[in-house]
Amino acid sequence: MNDTVHVNETLFAEIDIDAPPERVFQAWIDPQQRLAWWGDDESYRSTKMESDLRVGGKWRTEGKHADGKPFAVWGEYTRVDPPKALGFTWNNTWDRDGPPTHVLIELTPTSSGTHLSLTHSGFASASSRDDHNKGWNRVLAWLTGYLRAR
Repeated sequence: MNDTVHVNETLFAEIDIDAPPERVFQAWIDPQQRLAWWGDDESYRSTKMESDLRVGGKWRTEGKHADGKPFAVWGEYTRVDPPKALGFTWNNTWDRDGPPTHVLIELTPTSSGTHLSLTHSGFASASSRDDHNKGWNRVLAWLTGYLRAR
């Protein structure tokens, strides 16, 4: 089940995944795995990812929207605590007027796999937060489908 709640300019999303935290964490941080699941042909697909996985290290993902328009998302890692948590700043090409935001992914073991909690904060507006909420719901569904298929 995927429940999302809004508080001010922060979004929260939670989902339970039938895979252990180590597997979920690796799918998130390994550039090859990430490119395999982050996207679909109906919305957008990531085609390139670079990652220096350490606090202060930079990351960047590039891709194309369904209409062929390119996009990029980039930031810096703020927390790397395998397999419990991953934090990073978030900048993107479609919301250039907004400030860098921050994402924190927390993974908790459960009897059936992993409980993933995602917090994305620092939005300049409710509309930017709501647009990102739609995106995170897609992303978490892609991640779940990828891990289920493996």
